[in-house]
Amino acid sequence: MNKNSNRLILILTLGVFGILNTEMGIVGILPMIAQQYQVDIATAGWLVSGFALVVAVAGPTMPLLCSKINRKTLMLVSGGIFLASNIISAFAPNFTVLMIARVFPAAFHPAYVSMALAEAGKAVKPEESAKAVAKVFIGVSAGMVLGVPVTNLIAANTSFTIAMLFFGAINLIVFLLTLVFIPSMPATETVSYGAQLAVL
Repeated sequence: MNKNSNRLILILTLGVFGILNTEMGIVGILPMIAQQYQVDIATAGWLVSGFALVVAVAGPTMPLLCSKINRKTLMLVSGGIFLASNIISAFAPNFTVLMIARVFPAAFHPAYVSMALAEAGKAVKPEESAKAVAKVFIGVSAGMVLGVPVTNLIAANTSFTIAMLFFGAINLIVFLLTLVFIPSMPATETVSYGAQLAVL
C-alpha cells in the first residue's frame, strides 16, 4: 500500500468508527438521558431503536441514491451531518429535538459505511483488497465494542453533554482530515439506478 492509500484507509476507518460510536455509544447512558429529559427508559430506548429502524430502511436505498456522488463529497456531507447531529444532541432542549437529531443522520450511516468498505478495496492492489477492507472494518468493530463503555465512562465522570460532544469531536477530526487530505474522488461506476434496483 502506498502512502496515499494508507491515509485514505485510516481516515475511512476513523469515519466508520465515529459513526458506529455515535450509534452504539448512547446505549450505556439511556438511564441518564431518561432522567435528564424526564422520560421512561422505554421511551429513551427509541433513541437506539429509531436509529436502527432508519438504518434498516436506508440500507438498501441510500447507497443506491448516493452511488453517483463524488466520494469525497459524500464523506464530507455524511461527516458534517453527524457532527451537527451530535452538537444539537449535546444541547437539545427537550427529548423531541434529541430524537430528531439522533434519527435524521442515521439515513447516511449505510451510505458512508458501504462507500468506505468499497473505496478501501479499490484503493489498493487487488491482492491487498481484503486486507484494506479488514482495516476499515476495525472501525466498525471498535465503534460497537468501545462505544458503550467509553461513552458511559465519559458521561459518568462529566455529563451527557460532554459525552455527545465526544462523538462530535471524532466526527470533526474526520471531517477536517477528509477536507485536507482526501482528493476529489468522482464515482467511477456508472451503473444505472434501474440495474441497481434489479439487484434489490
